[in-house]
Amino acid sequence: MPHIALPIIAGLLLTFLYPYTRLDAWLIQPFYDAHALVFPLKNDGFLENVMHKGLRNLMIVVSLMMLGFWIFGLKIWGVVFKSQNGSHWSKVYHHQFLWIFVAMVISTSTISILKRLSMHSCPWDLLAYGGNQPWIPLFGNLPAAAEMGHCFPGGHASGGFALIAIYFGFRDSLPKLANIGLLLGLLFGFAMGWGQMMRGAHFMSHNLWTAWIVWVILLVQYLVWSPKALAAQD
Repeated sequence: MPHIALPIIAGLLLTFLYPYTRLDAWLIQPFYDAHALVFPLKNDGFLENVMHKGLRNLMIVVSLMMLGFWIFGLKIWGVVFKSQNGSHWSKVYHHQFLWIFVAMVISTSTISILKRLSMHSCPWDLLAYGGNQPWIPLFGNLPAAAEMGHCFPGGHASGGFALIAIYFGFRDSLPKLANIGLLLGLLFGFAMGWGQMMRGAHFMSHNLWTAWIVWVILLVQYLVWSPKALAAQD
């Protein structure tokens, strides 16, 4: 099953191969001023207000819309829509929106918890980039004089990657919509993660691990609590 094999392979590559590629340093280097010892775009208005705060709020709105669509379908659709198509949508599809909302909340909350427990610092806090904290390997130990960094995995990108819940929510009922959800999740996830890289807030590996964790969470939820089975309860 590719949905299981793919994350296993990706996890192995991220763990054992990616750290030796030095892609993190190579990709973030253009955004770092080695002379001033700062990330010049750290407080950039567009990156901070649009790419960070704006897209974060948009993802919150999208998740609340999923909840709203479920409530709307549960309470109103069966009354307002008398046609066969309207009734079909009401009885078959609206529970998928509940599944997507729950999936988005669980995946982003898990990333947030992992980030709060993380010892890894953001690039802008590292000694190599003008900060005062040491770089720590993925499974390394926190040095005695170092502080908890709370910066791994990438929390901001999780909001975008959480849109992949649309893919899992509709893959068994509306494949075209599911594929659109997958595309949007990858697009917004990597765009939001890249914006944070430009500010010096995260490495690419932070965002890749976020994508991997979110995918695994959504997959487990899909296998344990199928959207198709949930819809069939009506």
